[in-house]
Amino acid sequence: MLRERLRNWRKITIMGASLGAAVIFFVAGIIFWGGFNTVMEATNNMKFCSSACHEMSWVYEEYQERPHYHNKSGVGATCSDCHVPDAWGPKMIRKIQASREVWHWMLGTMDTQEEFYDRRLHLAENVWRSMLRTDSRECRNCHDWSAMDLEQQPARAAREHARAFEQGQTCIECHQGIAHELPEAWDESPVWAARFEHDTEADLDRGEPELPLEAEELGDAVAAEGDIASGLAWDDVPVLDVTLFMPGQASIEWIQDGSSHGGGRAFSFGDRCIWCHAGEEAQIGALATSAEKIETYDLGDKRGHIPMAVQTAFDDDYLYMRFQWEDAEHAPLPFVDGGMMDPENEIKLTVSFADDRVDMADRGGCWASCHHDSTYMPDAPDQEALEQSELAERLALMDGVTKYLSESRTEIEVRGRRGAARGGWDKLKESEEIDELFAGGVYLDMARFKSGSERTESGYILEQRHFDESEAVVFSASKEDGVWTAYMTRALRTGQQGDKPLSLDGKYNINFALHDDHASSRFHHVSWQHGLMFGADEVDEELVEINATRIER
Repeated sequence: MLRERLRNWRKITIMGASLGAAVIFFVAGIIFWGGFNTVMEATNNMKFCSSACHEMSWVYEEYQERPHYHNKSGVGATCSDCHVPDAWGPKMIRKIQASREVWHWMLGTMDTQEEFYDRRLHLAENVWRSMLRTDSRECRNCHDWSAMDLEQQPARAAREHARAFEQGQTCIECHQGIAHELPEAWDESPVWAARFEHDTEADLDRGEPELPLEAEELGDAVAAEGDIASGLAWDDVPVLDVTLFMPGQASIEWIQDGSSHGGGRAFSFGDRCIWCHAGEEAQIGALATSAEKIETYDLGDKRGHIPMAVQTAFDDDYLYMRFQWEDAEHAPLPFVDGGMMDPENEIKLTVSFADDRVDMADRGGCWASCHHDSTYMPDAPDQEALEQSELAERLALMDGVTKYLSESRTEIEVRGRRGAARGGWDKLKESEEIDELFAGGVYLDMARFKSGSERTESGYILEQRHFDESEAVVFSASKEDGVWTAYMTRALRTGQQGDKPLSLDGKYNINFALHDDHASSRFHHVSWQHGLMFGADEVDEELVEINATRIER
């Protein structure tokens, strides 16, 4: 019986081979595949990747500082997770491609770190093209649209991911440099030229306002009745908790430049600063005061942020505001003799208004007037250049470049490519064009209180900053038990040039700035842009944070 079964088994063939031979081939295949797979896995190992080549050890050092290596969740990603496909076919193709890299390693193509950095942009472009072609396939092994709960994500991430999903974007379009440092001039690479058409130099050069010019209807001049606001009953007026923060050298050009500021892309889409950064004021202020980012001056022990309570009320004639914040011990500025930039004024409080005729005011408010070439900013021109400029007859340049709007310039350099200074202080339009903008309401209205003289100044920003004493805006302020309380009474329609006429059915962009502890120039604390309306029955909470309360007096 047994012999008969053995004879029957010998007759069995698999693909022309006897059963015995098939078993031998099968076992050999397992051994071969096991060895092959062992080699494959060994070449995917982090230790192998980081030590096999010089250039890999250099980028490995960068990678160790990135969130894919070390993060609060403890879940990381290795080299192969990002650079080797999971599927067998694409994995084989990638391994074959890697053989060319081994060849260049043997030839010593990049034996020095300098040679590596010279070719780094080209190497990065190869990875970017691959990820664009595969829809960031390796990213999606861990990060998948279907698994994202946008409601659990921070507001900034949720907004950007929702937009990316709607527009069919892929991960690498926003997350370049997530694991390694970006090469120099990466944003000038032709890989991205067609991907960011909305973000080209032409788009970023803000020229004429998007809205047509409209003449301001100023009406008759009005003198305020005095400090009405301090005598009002404020208990029933809602409080908006605002956190002012040090903005450092984060200019409007810096904000728009995606290679410097990750939110530049979102800003170009029309996102407001507050949408992404609300709640981050303390962290941003700390970056500035520590000079870790957005600041190069030593600010000593100056506080990075100031919580402020803001209340807003109105009647048929006036806008009223109350501000309260805690004082702090004097912190001398190390770069100023005596530590005080403005010894006469312990504080200066500024409120600014604009409508949407000022470009970018609907997103950044008064930030639209903060440029990279203003006084104390990185590209501020030296005094000799200012004195020799033909614009000295039209602009007040004795103390440097003041705030100005981009609409007043023929050109604004945003990215500072090839060493060009960012900004456009010396690209001033002709006087007739400036006058047309001003008459059409394209300016930023500002009112400022100075504690030393108890003086109220009112003015505007267009081609430069203009300030005069005001009879239509009244401030008062006092400090008690370490808490400052300030009041503003402002006629809705002052009738004065440079004061934005406020309509009770309108929506406006409003900002607050505080020069605290004898500070001056740009060394102030600022708020985000807020939307302002007057007792509206319905407001879009995405656009309006302040719905003023009607009050009787």
